[in-house]
Amino acid sequence: MSAYRCRDRSVNLEELLKRHVGFSKFLGSFLASPSVKEAYRGRAAQLREVSGFARALAREIEKLAPSVDRAASPENAEYPWESGGEIIPPCSYGYPRLSLLTSPGGRTLLKLVARAIQEFEEG
Repeated sequence: MSAYRCRDRSVNLEELLKRHVGFSKFLGSFLASPSVKEAYRGRAAQLREVSGFARALAREIEKLAPSVDRAASPENAEYPWESGGEIIPPCSYGYPRLSLLTSPGGRTLLKLVARAIQEFEEG
């Protein structure tokens, strides 16, 4: 997703490469793109709903990086963490918020990402 965002010449490349919170910004840019606006023409309310859900889920995905909001969300995909005196390894944790990926909104998010990849490759 960083490569997609690098198309925007105003993006600070160094900042983009060292942060782990680019997915929600990428989605914001992609959801505002002419391609997506055209796909949702005449359905502004639906696009707002999709955008809100996609951004919320993107934030949950970003929290999987250990450097993002560790105090509020210690669960991450890289390192074990402590909870209630117990050490939790990432491989045994169910990440309940990510179950949203299997909801209709989650499937829409995955389709948007696939569309962005396809457009990037064509573009």
